[in-house]
Amino acid sequence: MSKEQQAQAQPQVAIPLPKAKKNLVQIGCICMMLSVAMYGLVFATLTAPILKNVDAMGYVGLFSIVGAIGVAIMTPIGGKLGDLIGRRNIVVIPGIICAIAGFGFAFVRSLIPLMILRLVVSLAQGAFTAAPYIIAGLINERKDVPKAMGMLATAIAVGGFGGSIIAGILTDMGMLTVATIMPAIPLIIGIVLIGMNMPNQKREGKVTIDVPGMIALIIALCGILLALNFGSSVGWTSPAIIAGFVIGIIALIALVKIENKASEPLIPMKLFKNKNYTILLIVGFICYCYQNAMNVYAPIGAMQVMGAPTSAAGALQMPRTIITIILPTIAGAWVGKKAANAWKAMVIATGLVAIPMAVMGAMTNSGASIMIYFVALAITGIAESFRAVSITPTAQGMLAPEDMGVGTSLVNFANSLAGTIAAAVFAVAYNASTAADPTNVALIQSGVKSVFWTAAVVLIIGLLLVLFIVKPQMSKKAEGSK
Repeated sequence: MSKEQQAQAQPQVAIPLPKAKKNLVQIGCICMMLSVAMYGLVFATLTAPILKNVDAMGYVGLFSIVGAIGVAIMTPIGGKLGDLIGRRNIVVIPGIICAIAGFGFAFVRSLIPLMILRLVVSLAQGAFTAAPYIIAGLINERKDVPKAMGMLATAIAVGGFGGSIIAGILTDMGMLTVATIMPAIPLIIGIVLIGMNMPNQKREGKVTIDVPGMIALIIALCGILLALNFGSSVGWTSPAIIAGFVIGIIALIALVKIENKASEPLIPMKLFKNKNYTILLIVGFICYCYQNAMNVYAPIGAMQVMGAPTSAAGALQMPRTIITIILPTIAGAWVGKKAANAWKAMVIATGLVAIPMAVMGAMTNSGASIMIYFVALAITGIAESFRAVSITPTAQGMLAPEDMGVGTSLVNFANSLAGTIAAAVFAVAYNASTAADPTNVALIQSGVKSVFWTAAVVLIIGLLLVLFIVKPQMSKKAEGSK
């Protein structure tokens, strides 16, 4: 056998590891995603109990925004940092920071340290969130990568609803401290397994970090989103609020100019010239907006308005999660059969969120049954299953092969940004109703209903975009390919 034949016979793995080490690293990646999902939904479920513990129920929106800002900032930066410091270190270093900050929640008893820790957790989490997916692609043969990715997706689903249920039960038992530090446990296991069994691979050649773009992105997000959050309480005409908007908008304009000139931009502006791709980016963005309403305000409505125990609020995601574990494979096979099924899947992805959000907006009342939430959120699981197999693959199909990687990353960033902006917008809707007395049940009810109605309107806009822009575009493309 020639050397060429031997090379071809060898498994094509970027980072070859002994089987035992590879399995341990794979388990480590699963633990990391369990932690990511738990930090997301556990903190969403426990927002009210955590803030009640420090007598700060008036800061629900800010708590949510702080968490979303950190992830949004670090998601595009984390990949570059991984190139710079290595794939192992981008897990270990931010992971340790996240775990320490996570344990810190057990000891804080005032608002400012709580918010600082929430920001640190989200920044660190944003830095390493993409790393398990990258590592799974590096240590596995190409044929095994889809299976590895599926395991990570399952870990997210299990960690999300399992963690929120356990956190709810622990809180009802008077063990809020244990519930808040729980996500750090799988994180530490993941850090140890990856750190001890994987070499620290770095990108060859010079790595350019778009520092001006990073600074502009941070200023833009913080200026605009914090102004949105505090506007209703401080006053929209307040000099500080106006200054926040002005600084944020100037930074946003600067960001566009910087990214157009950068050799390795955080956000590649050239892709926005592709109108079909851009519309799909917007639709995907819209499809992620409701998740903040679902994750943060549904538990608040269940506990503070309907009087449900924390354990029940934590279990709200269970039917939805079961659907999102089972249905995407079936939905993906259906979408793959016919090109037109992609836009039909997007109709389901937007319409079957708009309806449940509207129902929750209409029926969130003190005398209502929490079963309304269970059914409504289960329906959003159907929508999420069809979104997952339609928008990103269709967007990828709109790109040239050389733009596939960066274009897919931009989709992920847009999804992350959607959560951040939604957190700010929903905070405005909620605070407008609750500013007078954040502990008043009637005002909380009004605030939660406003959030759900806002989410419903946004998703209706997404549905209209699919019906009147995406559908004609895809139909025209299909006719042109015949």
